[in-house]
Amino acid sequence: VPVNFSSYYKVIMTTNKSSRVLVNLLGIPSLLAIILAGDTFNNLPIFSVFITVVLFLGAREITTLSMGRGGQPVIPLLLFFLAILQIDRHPAVSWDIPIYLLIIGITLTGMIIEIFRSQDKPLLNISILVFSFVWLGLMLGSLSNLRNLPGIGLKVTFALFLSVWICDTSAFFFGNKFGERKILPDVSPNKTWVGTIAGFISSIIFMFILYQYDFFSGMVSTTDVIVIGIITGGFGQLGDWTESLLKREAGLKDTSNFLRGHGGILDRFDSLTFAAPLTFIYCNYFIKIGQ
Repeated sequence: VPVNFSSYYKVIMTTNKSSRVLVNLLGIPSLLAIILAGDTFNNLPIFSVFITVVLFLGAREITTLSMGRGGQPVIPLLLFFLAILQIDRHPAVSWDIPIYLLIIGITLTGMIIEIFRSQDKPLLNISILVFSFVWLGLMLGSLSNLRNLPGIGLKVTFALFLSVWICDTSAFFFGNKFGERKILPDVSPNKTWVGTIAGFISSIIFMFILYQYDFFSGMVSTTDVIVIGIITGGFGQLGDWTESLLKREAGLKDTSNFLRGHGGILDRFDSLTFAAPLTFIYCNYFIKIGQ
């Protein structure tokens, strides 16, 4: 029986679009509700538990990224240290474990385990563990730190997520409509100069709109919104390209099919791996928090 590949492709594309719409309709309001709940709603750490789940799912996708090069990192060890880090981040927990001790801990433990595993690429396995702990735990996981900043945490976290989404949407729309010249064809073939610039500008404009309507209740200045807009619109896209670089090395289009039509967890949160820690650092050191 002859196969109509054109019809089959249309069905697949229609299914993917429907899945994307469903994920957006359910996911975006749910995520905004989780951000609003934070870690103090009924004394439950709702937001940090959500971020921990994201980190755990991302850790599973690390296996997919590393298999292409023959890596077989001990993911349960990564999950263990990610859990310790997330627990230590909660305001009600007073462990205050220095980050460098956790990095030493996962490196040392990983090295000891590799001695007895008889794997072909122990250095690669250890390197993946340490990199993943930094990339996921310290960088993406800093969303928990950001949300728990006194006074400004809720509003900045809302602004961060919305600004990143607006950047992605603008880059996609303008890139598809007007973009021709590719910005990084060897890293992310679909990204164009027009889309990149549109996303960058859109993030800054969005932050200015929030500022003009006093969304931040006077806690930020014009300079602050420009900087945060640059972080979300500029460094957020760098986070996206970094994950694309890793996927290209692994020969993958998506890190998984966990989110139908959207790819994997890392595909959805890649921009935040850069934007979240930089926003937290800026807010923590340059904005008068808790006012």
